[in-house]
Amino acid sequence: MERISDAHISAIREFLEKGKRVIEAMREAVLRHYSWEELPEPAEGNVYAVDGSRMTRRLTGAIIYAVSSVAIGEDLYYWNDIGMLYPYSNVEDRVRIHMDILEKRIGAMAYELGGDLVLMDGTLRSALIKPPTYADSTTKELYTKHGGKLLETALDFLEFLEKQWRSWKGELRERGFISSPSLPSRGVGGKDIFTLLMENRSKPILESLWWTTDMEELVVLFEYLEYLHALDKLFGCEVGAIAKTFYKREVVERAYRLEFEGLKRKLKSRELLNVAGMIVDTPVVSSLTSRRGYLKFSYSQGPKKAISNLVVDLMKEGALENLREILVLDGNDILGARIRPAYVRFTDGGLLYLLEVPEGQDFEETLSKIVALAEDEYVLPLEYAHHSVVIKKNEFDAYVNSILSNLIGEDEGYLDFLRYGREPLE
Repeated sequence: MERISDAHISAIREFLEKGKRVIEAMREAVLRHYSWEELPEPAEGNVYAVDGSRMTRRLTGAIIYAVSSVAIGEDLYYWNDIGMLYPYSNVEDRVRIHMDILEKRIGAMAYELGGDLVLMDGTLRSALIKPPTYADSTTKELYTKHGGKLLETALDFLEFLEKQWRSWKGELRERGFISSPSLPSRGVGGKDIFTLLMENRSKPILESLWWTTDMEELVVLFEYLEYLHALDKLFGCEVGAIAKTFYKREVVERAYRLEFEGLKRKLKSRELLNVAGMIVDTPVVSSLTSRRGYLKFSYSQGPKKAISNLVVDLMKEGALENLREILVLDGNDILGARIRPAYVRFTDGGLLYLLEVPEGQDFEETLSKIVALAEDEYVLPLEYAHHSVVIKKNEFDAYVNSILSNLIGEDEGYLDFLRYGREPLE
C-alpha cells in the first residue's frame, strides 16, 4: 500500500473524537441506571473449559474436513472427527454445526463425568435464539410435507441418540478421547441412518417408503436434531460462557431510551445524537471504571426468530426439556432466552468480557468459580483449551494427504473425487 495518508488519519481521528464526546454523555446516563460491582471471592470447583476447532479442504468432487473439541479440567477429554461431504448446499455451515455439536457434547459429558461447571468460549444466547437458518427452513418444509410420520421418526431418532450418548460417555470415561465418525445422522459403520432406524424398529421408517424421496434433506434435519440434542444436554449442566468479541447495545440502548431528552440537550447536535444511537456497550462500560469487577444487565425481549412446528411439537412430547425450560417462546416465536448476562473485568485495567449464565443457576457462585481460574486478564483454562484444540493447517494438510494417498493406492478411481484445483500451484 501507499504511504499512510494524513487525510486518512484525520478522518479516523474525527470519528474517534466524536465517539469520545458521545461516550462522555452516555457514561453519565449509564451510571444512573447501572452499578459496577466487586468480583466475589474465588471458589474452588472442578471447572471444565471447552473449545472447538475446524478445518476444511475443497476437492474435485467432495469436501474433506476435520472438527475437534476439548474439555480441560481435573481430567482432559478430546473428541476428534474427520469426514467428507458432497459439495451440497450449506457445507461450511454444516461443518461449523458439527464442531458446535462436539463442543456441547464433550462439555456436557465432562460435567456428567464429575465436573462442577462447564465453561464455554463464546455465547449461550446466540446458540438458543439463532437456529441454523438452512436447517430450520428444511425442517419446516419437511414437517409440512410429512407431518406425523416425521414427528414420530424424530422422536425415534432422539431415542437412538440417547443410546449413542451412553456409549460415547463410556468411551470417554475409559479412554479420555473419541476419534471416530460422530454424527449418526450421516451413518455409522457403513450403515446409513435409515438402516440404523430400521434396526432400532422405528415404525414410520419400517411401514412405508415416504422417506426415500427426501433422504438428503432428512439427513440435514437429523444433523439439526443432533445439534438440539447436544444443546439440550449442555443446559442440563451448570454452565457459563465467556465471549471475547461482541457488539451488544443492551446497556447503552436502555440508558439512551431512559435519558433521551437529557442526552438531546447535552449533545446539542443531531449528528452526535445519531452516533449515540449506534455506539455499542463496550467502550461506554469500559469508561465507567478501570477497576476489576462486573456490571449486570438484562437482554431485551422481543421476537427474534420463529422455530419450526416440529421442534415445538417435540418439546410438547417431552423431548428437549432443558431447551424448553430456557427458551422464552410465544407459540413458535422465540422471544428470548432465560440467560443472565454481565460485563466482567478480571483485573484492574484489563479487557472487558461478556459472561452469560442460565437464570436458574446461581450467578455469583458461578462467577466465583471462574474468578478462581482467572489470571491476569483472562481465564487460563479457556486459553489452554484454545491452544490445545486448534487444528493447524500444516498438520491438517499432512493428515489429509496421508489419507488420500492411502485411498488412491487402493483404487485410482477415487481420483475423480479427490484431486483439487490448487495442485498445479503446489
